[in-house]
Amino acid sequence: MKLSILDYVPIFEGRNAYDAFNHSITLAQTAEQLGYTRYWVAEHHNVFSVASSAPEIVMMMLLEQTQTIKIGSGGVMLPHYSAYKVAEQFRIMEARHPNRVDMGLGRSPSFKQVNEALNEFKSTKPNLDNQIEDLLHYFSNKYEAPHRFMSIKATPEIDTSPQMFILGMSERSAELAAQKGLPFVIAFMGQSQTKINSLIEYYRKRYKQLNDISKSNEPYVIMSTFVVTANTLNKVDDLLDALHLWLLRINYLNQPKSYPSINTAQKRNYSTSERNKIEQNKSRVISGLPKDIHLKLTYLLNTYQVDEIMIMPHVYGEQARLELIQLVANNSL
Repeated sequence: MKLSILDYVPIFEGRNAYDAFNHSITLAQTAEQLGYTRYWVAEHHNVFSVASSAPEIVMMMLLEQTQTIKIGSGGVMLPHYSAYKVAEQFRIMEARHPNRVDMGLGRSPSFKQVNEALNEFKSTKPNLDNQIEDLLHYFSNKYEAPHRFMSIKATPEIDTSPQMFILGMSERSAELAAQKGLPFVIAFMGQSQTKINSLIEYYRKRYKQLNDISKSNEPYVIMSTFVVTANTLNKVDDLLDALHLWLLRINYLNQPKSYPSINTAQKRNYSTSERNKIEQNKSRVISGLPKDIHLKLTYLLNTYQVDEIMIMPHVYGEQARLELIQLVANNSL
């Protein structure tokens, strides 16, 4: 089974961003030793409990402290930014660490005011399709058709390019990935099996229609999912308590200032509506003892015919996260 990791870089209760970065470096180094394929960093703005507001900077930290594992963004929300500037950032990382840089691209607008702040002074809304085409131009520095910025190049000039991926959960994103001949990354968030299968089948069909297929150029699907495991069911339940409190509060105005501890989560009194929401969120998380996790990940792999699973070890505590990726690797890699 091909496994990777998506990290939110959580700031645990009683810790700070400095601690979070140091721990993510340790986690990435451990993932490399265990044989994970890639280690990606999410992009979240105005979320106080994670330190991943600028994934490109975190990526460079991780690249400098690892040797072989691919490091990527999961992802860069491209419509907020200049494709030219993003190309330069990733070219610098690729120049320093050739063939190790992944660029996951998405379109999430984030919170309303975050969107406004990131797009202040823009007169038009960028088109993601055009921006991706721009990135392809900037990475190759070749223009098959006239381009509005043909007189400039994204620097530094290098011989390799980051590998690009499209993140999404809609047919629109699947179509874009297929049109550009790029891998497609879909999040498992409790959607129906029919919906997920339909989307993946659509991507694969359109990819084959639009691209010359060879062994080096085939449709490729990664599925990401929250995973919670530990050596005992009691520990799994404890970790789930904290995760579900985080998931519950993350989109509220009074969101947590840090990732809540297990103790804080277990002292919390929930309203009926909050308990209902927690029940709904359970479908977003794969949990259980390590052997159960292996069976569930194998089920995802076979049911949806995906090429790779990207786990999100978003649980409370440095040791718990290290143990989680170790247990998953021991049973599934």
